[in-house]
Amino acid sequence: MRSGKNIVVLYLSSLPVPKSNRYVRKRNGQVFRSPRVVLWESRAVWELSKQYKGSPFSFPISVEVYFFLPDNRKRDIDNMLKTLWDVLEKANIIANDNLIHETKTVKIKGENLSGTVIKISPFREQKKLFLTLKEELERFKQLLE
Repeated sequence: MRSGKNIVVLYLSSLPVPKSNRYVRKRNGQVFRSPRVVLWESRAVWELSKQYKGSPFSFPISVEVYFFLPDNRKRDIDNMLKTLWDVLEKANIIANDNLIHETKTVKIKGENLSGTVIKISPFREQKKLFLTLKEELERFKQLLE
């Protein structure tokens, strides 16, 4: 882990198991998680807890995620992020994933390297940009009326 002025950088040795593959396997009416998912989550929580010893982030945050993909297999960013947010909560790095106000996600292919880099920092509102976007949204809504 690297850290600086309220910025934390964490590493995972593998990619998240996508949320779509995670739960709801029914056997005799019971719902369970696949052993692959349980193993990945346990490993990820262990890796993260070895890197981060601070209090959970309990204020609005920005998160940058870099997925290093070892091959050209298709992967959905949103499904991997849902899993990652759950693990960040379980590892007590963030108090709740609803505190994530901004995200940036990048898939990096073909490096023969598999892993995840996570950068967490306080969310900084960009009031000027938000006001401009708000005005544009209001204009768009007027066009629809």
